[in-house]
Amino acid sequence: MDVTIFGPKQPGNNINVYLNPLIEDLKLLWVDGVEVFDVVASETFMMHAMLFFTINDFPAYTNLSGYSVKGHKACLIWEEKTTSHQLKNGRKIVYLRHRRFLQADHPYRRLKKAFNGHQENDEAPILLTDLQIHEKVNKLHHVFGKTSKKCQGTSRRLVKYS
Repeated sequence: MDVTIFGPKQPGNNINVYLNPLIEDLKLLWVDGVEVFDVVASETFMMHAMLFFTINDFPAYTNLSGYSVKGHKACLIWEEKTTSHQLKNGRKIVYLRHRRFLQADHPYRRLKKAFNGHQENDEAPILLTDLQIHEKVNKLHHVFGKTSKKCQGTSRRLVKYS
């Protein structure tokens, strides 16, 4: 299934308006199911279905999840363990320290000049466990719909932790 939203403006936090029919159909498919005819067996059955995953670019990820993929801690996986740097002659943020994910004896870890002038000796951060991810997700509170102009300047993240 391909959901593409065209137009001069992104729906942003109003994505629920576009996705509501899809969500209702997915609820029906998961909970009640739909009667389907099996041509091979010549019989009907109740088909249940679910949305297993989506593939998105970063703007769509922001719209669908409410998670901002901009700023110093924009990495979806590492969040607070993201290493970023704001360039001196501009506002662009770059993400560094990718070499720490290589094997400890990889030759790129020793290269200085080709990267940021430093060797990379640190180990990669440890991924969150399923329990840690579950605890984080349980604290999420996402408010769909338009936000007032007064609230927009307070925080760049759309997802709020309670």
